[in-house]
Amino acid sequence: MAQGAVASAEATYDRRLRTLEQRIAVLRNPGSGARTAGLGELVLFEHLVVVTSGTGSRSIELAGLDVRFEMGQKNHSIYLIDATGQVHRAKYPHHPPVADPLVQRFDEDEVRDFAVSIQNAVARENSFRARIPQQVKQAEAELAEARADTSALDAAREHLVRAQERNRQDPHRKAAAAALEEARKDWESLTGRIPPV
Repeated sequence: MAQGAVASAEATYDRRLRTLEQRIAVLRNPGSGARTAGLGELVLFEHLVVVTSGTGSRSIELAGLDVRFEMGQKNHSIYLIDATGQVHRAKYPHHPPVADPLVQRFDEDEVRDFAVSIQNAVARENSFRARIPQQVKQAEAELAEARADTSALDAAREHLVRAQERNRQDPHRKAAAAALEEARKDWESLTGRIPPV
């Protein structure tokens, strides 16, 4: 019973530490987040936009991203300028040069709305990133506090030590141990094997 309480207290303590460590890791590296929208070669996630082209795909972080929409005679365009200054242009044909049913056409409002969705996602990401240092600091403080708070674990261990000491001092312990040993010998004589412990 007391050993079970110690194991339970240890598991609770370890689980609390793991939860806080994972929270800190997610704050430091939030990943892509959930997919929120997509249009043409751009797929928008909570923390980045993925650009897919004929040469492959690449991810662009939303933090610090500049987004611009431009109309053109044949294509509407969304320009993405990342934090390093690199520019990516996503083209959205709207004027059919040939009657090709495989080439998708995009309405101006559809492309504008998607550009606005990216801009709003960038604003949310910038706000999220601005809060990260404070959240990491708070989570690290909680982790340090959780590591230091071993009171439940200490209490369970102390209870175990007291229970073990009580059992060692029990006057019936020697008689019970002798009876157990006698029962084991009887078991072995009947079955030819030592009983399981």
